[in-house]
Amino acid sequence: MGEIGATKRTKVHSLIDKVYSKTNLMMAWDKVKANQGTGGIDKVSIESFDKVAEEELEKLYKELKEDIYKPLPVRRVYIPKRDKPDEKRPLGIPAIRDRICQQALKNRLEPIFEPEFNDCSFGYRPGRSPHDAMRKIWLELMAGYHWIVDADLKDYFGSVSHKKLIDMVAERVSDGRVLGLIRQMLKAGYVEKGKRLPTPKGTPQGGVISPLLSNIYLTPFDNEMTRRGYHLTRWADDWTVLCRTKAEAYNALRDATRILKDLGLNL
Repeated sequence: MGEIGATKRTKVHSLIDKVYSKTNLMMAWDKVKANQGTGGIDKVSIESFDKVAEEELEKLYKELKEDIYKPLPVRRVYIPKRDKPDEKRPLGIPAIRDRICQQALKNRLEPIFEPEFNDCSFGYRPGRSPHDAMRKIWLELMAGYHWIVDADLKDYFGSVSHKKLIDMVAERVSDGRVLGLIRQMLKAGYVEKGKRLPTPKGTPQGGVISPLLSNIYLTPFDNEMTRRGYHLTRWADDWTVLCRTKAEAYNALRDATRILKDLGLNL
């Protein structure tokens, strides 16, 4: 149940040099710049970084190459929940340079893991949209699957086990420096009301690489549910199972709860 893919794949051994290559860092900066967003705890904005981008990218390149890079803690803010506007959820805003590093890492990891992901997963994946997920559900409804289990995960982004996640990445990537870089990002902590606090678990919403890591973490859930024959559709931490009968729906909810519990997650 813990494996990412259905079969064993060849591991990627040397990746860190491709992460910190100057071309990749420039591509990452272009992406971060295009996405805009506010600065992190160092108060460096996109505009101010842009003025010294050449020097800063060179500095980041050297730090990553010499293995002395250390990410800053993220700046925690709260925004209204999409479906419950009276409630708020935490968002972690990384510093611009850390965002570039995350994007550089994502550029290299995504092509490795994207082919491993289950077809039932739609969120934050290239070439997939909410419309695609809704079309899958609609086709299943038309095929007679009228019993619906609709759920989301309780504090998913705050509950991810760092060890389990690193182990999952290590199934495909054996480069210790890349694994160490991911670990550093996860353990960077956050600053709230002037206090620096640790992050013993979870992956901060707001991080460039968090959606990719979240899909890696939930791939064993996707694989096990579909292996058992359930019609699962997942978008990040929201998921739906369509069933033919009430009994099957109850079984799906029971099985999902057990599988998620093994991942340290709850509904």
